[in-house]
Amino acid sequence: MNHPRLVDLSGTASHLLTGRIVTIGSSKECHIRIDDKQVPSRAAHCVFTGGSYRLQRLSENSNVTVNGAPIKNAVLLKPGDSVKIGGKEFRFSVGDADYEASSIPPQKTERELTGELIAVVITLLRNRGEEVFPQLVASVSRLLKCDASRLVVENEDTGERTTIARYPRGSGLDRFSNRAIDWARDESATILIHDIDWKDADEEQVSLERNLVTSVLCAPLKEGTSIAGYLYCDRLKESERFSEEDRRFCDLLAPLFSEILSAHKERMTQRETISRLQQQGMEQSGGMIFESAAMGKVVELASRLAATESPLMITGETGTGKELMARFVHRHSRRADKAFKAINCGAIPENLIESELFGHEKGAFTGANARKPGLFEAAQDGTVFLDEIGELPLQLQVKLLRVLQESEITRLGGTETVRINVRIVAATNKNLEEEVRKGTFRQDLFFRLNVLTVTLPPLRDRDRDILLLADYCIKKYALQFGLQEKSLTSRARALLLSYSWPGNIRELENTMQKAILLSSTNRINPEDIQLGSQPTPGGAGEEIDMSLKAVRSKAEKDAIITILKKTSGNVSLASKMLEIDRKWLIKKMNELGIEAGGFRPPS
Repeated sequence: MNHPRLVDLSGTASHLLTGRIVTIGSSKECHIRIDDKQVPSRAAHCVFTGGSYRLQRLSENSNVTVNGAPIKNAVLLKPGDSVKIGGKEFRFSVGDADYEASSIPPQKTERELTGELIAVVITLLRNRGEEVFPQLVASVSRLLKCDASRLVVENEDTGERTTIARYPRGSGLDRFSNRAIDWARDESATILIHDIDWKDADEEQVSLERNLVTSVLCAPLKEGTSIAGYLYCDRLKESERFSEEDRRFCDLLAPLFSEILSAHKERMTQRETISRLQQQGMEQSGGMIFESAAMGKVVELASRLAATESPLMITGETGTGKELMARFVHRHSRRADKAFKAINCGAIPENLIESELFGHEKGAFTGANARKPGLFEAAQDGTVFLDEIGELPLQLQVKLLRVLQESEITRLGGTETVRINVRIVAATNKNLEEEVRKGTFRQDLFFRLNVLTVTLPPLRDRDRDILLLADYCIKKYALQFGLQEKSLTSRARALLLSYSWPGNIRELENTMQKAILLSSTNRINPEDIQLGSQPTPGGAGEEIDMSLKAVRSKAEKDAIITILKKTSGNVSLASKMLEIDRKWLIKKMNELGIEAGGFRPPS
């Protein structure tokens, strides 16, 4: 679906008409610029009035025609019309998405428009969470045959005025008269003014005349003895002026808008209260967001186990929040004021992870120019979190076992033992008992680590948390990207609840990040939500895990190939762009069967 637009027939340019007044001419300040010295700086403009766009000539020197006929004043544009300005020819095209109130036949009858308004009110009554202001303002505008209207709220303390809904969507924010609003406030009644009434106000005159406004209606929206906002409507030069009958009709509508505005403020207050309570709950739960009983039991267990000094194992599918749980345990332990250090045992090359964990002495290997403390030393008296512990190489499992048994380490390349005092929290999405049977994980280390266990439930078993987490992600990314806060439609919520979330919270977070960017309104619809293919029901856990590994492996391979193409096979530069160690990149390339030489240009 498209906006109304002028399509340049000499090329592929297509100019959207989204504003109330779209100026055309040779000046750089025009919305549509024609690079022709024979065309005046401001030759014509398209004005949205009476629900349609009209083309108006601005200069007697302008050669402006519609369907080959010269125009003197203003001409209503219809789909398919040929518009020629100087030597440039356009075709006027109309879509049906944002061209709201088009007067192009067939027009809606007054009864149909009244029914439309009633439907909006019914929507509000049925679902008080729906934001109906845009639809309501559009319906009233059609009934009153406005060229523009807006709903303005006023901050009682600061007097600041904010437009929360406008019609049409492209109307400028500077198009309304503060003087008219002040008058409505002082009179405490709906006021009607025409262009003759603001002739003595220079600032108002410039703004309103520039926008071709000739008639204004403004109704104060009362909340008890105070005024919460204003319904503001105007008509332009080509439209009939508002009448006293229009003023009385606007007066009748004011109580409806007042009630809806009051309900809106009440909802906002409730949301703020809920948000504050949720934030308090998050602080108490260490950042955990949940309502489900399944997660509540896990958090209660973790709270009790946090007070102990024994090693702790956190298990669960990938993306369930194991590191977040590890941090929760640390914050609720006696070591909370000490360091928390985390490392992913599966993300660091085998030849580097020993140095990362245990440190190294000067000269231990090429490039070791000084002694470097390892993770265990850096976390002295605190907590060390070993994520993906099942990926730890066997020879390092022996050294980790010594840490658990003797509370001491030896740096790589050294002989001196270093006493340490840390609590170890490990995590895995693997079945370590199965890894022990395979011989890839030491049984004695498994018994040492598996003293206390917390198992995180998958998101599909936390129905009550899915929407709670989705709303949290929406608020988080709206703030991060500087966007207006958005909300999920009922159909979007149903879609999220019907999905199995194989990637768990991590997948949900990524999905909502994309949805808030794809959504073009303040509502997130099902079409804005991109979900992966549903896994086959009843599949074994190991098969699902393998398929996720395959997906990750493919993503890694695609990313490496893309960067190697960009760098013409330069591995060092590719490792910097991928933000990983060069040796780790070479290791991954060998695993994935990628040769850098294939991307280098022939000598």
